[in-house]
Amino acid sequence: MEHSSLRDACTSPNALFSTPQDDLLRMIYQEFTHDIDRLKRAYSIRDEQPLSQTSKSPSYILYQADYDEVNRTLVGFLSLRWIHLGQYENFVGSQPHDAQLKRESFKWIQEFYNEVITDADALYALITSIIINDLGKDPQLASDYYKTTGTDIAHLNHDAILLKACQARLIHSLEKLPPRYKDDLIRGMELGATFNFGQMAQAENVPACLSGLDLMKERPHCFQMRLMEQLLDIAGAAGHMDYTCAKKLIQPIFDSYRNVYDACQSIIVGTSNTRAGYDIILDRRSETLHAVGFRLVDIGNMEDRALMRLLCMGNAVTHDKASLFQNAWDSLNTDTRRVLVSTLNLDGQSGEPAVQPTYMPAFLSRLKDERSLTHALCYLARVMTLSEPVDPSVVVIERSLLGVMKKYVERGEFDKDPTILERIDVPDGVVAVTI
Repeated sequence: MEHSSLRDACTSPNALFSTPQDDLLRMIYQEFTHDIDRLKRAYSIRDEQPLSQTSKSPSYILYQADYDEVNRTLVGFLSLRWIHLGQYENFVGSQPHDAQLKRESFKWIQEFYNEVITDADALYALITSIIINDLGKDPQLASDYYKTTGTDIAHLNHDAILLKACQARLIHSLEKLPPRYKDDLIRGMELGATFNFGQMAQAENVPACLSGLDLMKERPHCFQMRLMEQLLDIAGAAGHMDYTCAKKLIQPIFDSYRNVYDACQSIIVGTSNTRAGYDIILDRRSETLHAVGFRLVDIGNMEDRALMRLLCMGNAVTHDKASLFQNAWDSLNTDTRRVLVSTLNLDGQSGEPAVQPTYMPAFLSRLKDERSLTHALCYLARVMTLSEPVDPSVVVIERSLLGVMKKYVERGEFDKDPTILERIDVPDGVVAVTI
């Protein structure tokens, strides 16, 4: 298939996605060379060892070397290819059989994709969104912003860094889009700077983070585009470990994203406030766990609601995993449990700011024994506690556990001695949401 550019190729999507995979990846690289090169420097977290695979990874095809975030991003793009072509078997690949994405769920994604992507410009915009989504993880982007504006944004989360960079016109691929789609992507990033689908699916954020949904009330297509990009992001999330399929978009995670979509829609159309919309996520996880034999968790009760947030953060979808969290919860001393009940029930408002413990789900979901989990929950109680006065305009403080994950968890020090968390300071807080 010969085309002068990817934009031209998007006018014939069937032919585009039928292009041999290696050629297709090279076409994407030719279009987004600078952006994909940035991803070589981006940070990532590994929660398992890469699978032994006989084929070359996407980044190896382009660079003759493996780069985690390049692989994650390009597997997200390849997932779009599998969706367009209806290649269900390729999509589910090596997903665990007991959690594998169902065919009817794959069909729902296809139908949603066809509803959102109605022309060549929309397809090109979605591909652009996939490629640039994680550029904020490149430390050089914050440095470039500082050189351009004189403002230091390195302390912000990667979504906020990307938004700032786009507003400063540092992401040149965004400038190629028609004004409508450029505006849609910018609005989606503005939403993403305070609201992340995955964080809501895991109950990692708080209701105040959903206030940005007001931006979507007049732009339903913008919200749909953002959801489609987020589904592809999770589809590629394990691309650095297994680049042969959409490893992470399994049925339980798809269900959680569908729940987020429903919750957000209820807020956008005005049938729910942010608290009620948020609680849809907790209610449905309670129903899911009850269906596999776990006790019915009443989120109207503050202690149960706090526990349910932990169950969501820990990706507990089985009876055994939920029971592990319940046992660890029951083993906490009274003071620690009281702190967690109080802080995990804060919505985020003036005078009562909430803490968002970024990367805590990545930490909690990997724990498999009660002792380790108990120590992690004790550390979380410290992370969630704000001891210094906060400006009344600040309603959400973000504390990132990324450094703790990379320094103590990935290197195995926590596994050897979970008490190490007692000797580690909590991360500095960063203002995430203001009013």
